[in-house]
Amino acid sequence: MDWNAFFERLKNLLLFPSYEWKVISLEKRTFREMFASFGWILILAGAIAQFAGSFFYVRNVLDIDAYRFSFPLVQAIIYLVVQILVIYTGSAFMKAAAGNFKGIRSFDKAARLFAFSYTPVLLMFIVANLHHKLNFLLIFGFYSVWLFLKGSEQLLSIPKARIPAFTFLYIISAIGSVYIFTRLFGLLTSLIFSVPGI
Repeated sequence: MDWNAFFERLKNLLLFPSYEWKVISLEKRTFREMFASFGWILILAGAIAQFAGSFFYVRNVLDIDAYRFSFPLVQAIIYLVVQILVIYTGSAFMKAAAGNFKGIRSFDKAARLFAFSYTPVLLMFIVANLHHKLNFLLIFGFYSVWLFLKGSEQLLSIPKARIPAFTFLYIISAIGSVYIFTRLFGLLTSLIFSVPGI
């Protein structure tokens, strides 16, 4: 794992998005290769934070020995699955929508755009997953909208006049898929562990 490359990409995405989108659009690696060296790390860090937060929730609130490790582990796995589903379904949705906005219909390019734009959200989840009182920090994840705005023309050749509407679809797809998948898996968790309020 090249940590220097990881932090360089993270820094450039957050501080110099126009430059970094050009670099991303020119890279020859597949989306899976790029995701494995960047997005997957952020999701895994969020899952570890979820495990830690859930562990202390069980200890401080539920205090049920049988849930001590099983509950946090399931919560961490669910977080992993939800975020991967969000990225892949969101990417597929943006690829399908790109044609209607006179852009390029390419899953690889749409996935790059969605996943890298989603970076601020994944960063905020790393902190917010530690405790439910930190959920307000997710508001800073809306910086992902700016990243998406900057990358739409570069990666999918969306005409400038259509980028705001295309970005609105990104917001709807990202928030909607996070909500739907989280609620579905939350319901499943509540059935398995019989924990109220999950």
